[in-house]
Amino acid sequence: MTIRKNVAVFIDAENLFKGYGKLDIPDVSMEDILNQIDKAASQEAGANGIAVARAYADWNALGLEDYRRDVERSRVETVQVFSVGKAEKNAADIVLVVDCLRVAADLDHIEVFVLVSADGDFVPLVRRLHELDKYVVGATLSNHPVNSVLEKEVDQFVALKVTPVPPVAALKPVFSSGEQGKATAQPRKAAAKKIVEEPPARQAPAKQAPAKKAAAKQQEPAKKKPAKKVEPAPDKSAARAGAKPEWHSIAKEIPVVHQGPATSPDDYKAIMKKVLSEPKVRSYLDQLANHGGTLPILAMAIKAAAPQVSPSNAKVSTLSRALRFALAGTPYALARESDDVQPVLVRRSSKPTGMLPDLTLDDIQRGVQ
Repeated sequence: MTIRKNVAVFIDAENLFKGYGKLDIPDVSMEDILNQIDKAASQEAGANGIAVARAYADWNALGLEDYRRDVERSRVETVQVFSVGKAEKNAADIVLVVDCLRVAADLDHIEVFVLVSADGDFVPLVRRLHELDKYVVGATLSNHPVNSVLEKEVDQFVALKVTPVPPVAALKPVFSSGEQGKATAQPRKAAAKKIVEEPPARQAPAKQAPAKKAAAKQQEPAKKKPAKKVEPAPDKSAARAGAKPEWHSIAKEIPVVHQGPATSPDDYKAIMKKVLSEPKVRSYLDQLANHGGTLPILAMAIKAAAPQVSPSNAKVSTLSRALRFALAGTPYALARESDDVQPVLVRRSSKPTGMLPDLTLDDIQRGVQ
């Protein structure tokens, strides 16, 4: 049975291939780009594969009409964007944002959103996806400058590697006849870095002048109002009864427990033990276990507490295998009801059906799945 896929990829093709100036087709096929994204999202967020993939551009533009064949062969839907005004640059961005939010609203099983762009204009979209409790991955070619705010806002950023020589299958349809040597011989110009200014903070309303305050006070009735009962501030980390917790808001309250990467399986397990000792992490995991939270949501807490820790760098492969190894001996475990759904966090004490067996260090070294 095929596991239900939970990743949506939205590609700003004009930004990826053209940047902000002259068209520059990279020496990498769209198939390779998707493979890199799929692998990175699986390792870091426990993603289950790409369900939606769309690329946005004016595909009639010179050069892109040829590369479109490679994109469509990679099972990516090409969305033709026509500008109805002078702002041609933003036409694809707007259509991409609308489509992305529609998928987030209509397809509940899509939990991981990948934005292939280095454009800081997508920062508001990332923040909105976070409000919807989606795990957001940013990606662009490794030789493209990235907007610093965008890179900071996403949960994970993937620098797509460009191969020195494109695959033969991708090379033929990319360029028109007689253009291959010319296109590959041209030096690649780095795209000018786009500076995105954050909107100014909303100004507080101006204070009343003292004279106006005094006049207003004289007009008030003399009788004293009963003192208001002061209610305790609500605990943001506690979910309201019957309501779905706002996972990103809760994760933001988790302090950094460990700085630096994990370099080995033993190191990863030691760091996770340290992470689980943090009260806010334990509170997050308790709520997650109550709601049957999936791996992308769990990844939010791990990223908050140990932002540089990566299962792949620690040589424990995917997030699922890493957690089955790290959670051994703790009150938590992973469980899966069937092969077509993603693992969820559970409490061992509840003895849930489909609980996945723990992995030992020997299992990790032998590559046991």
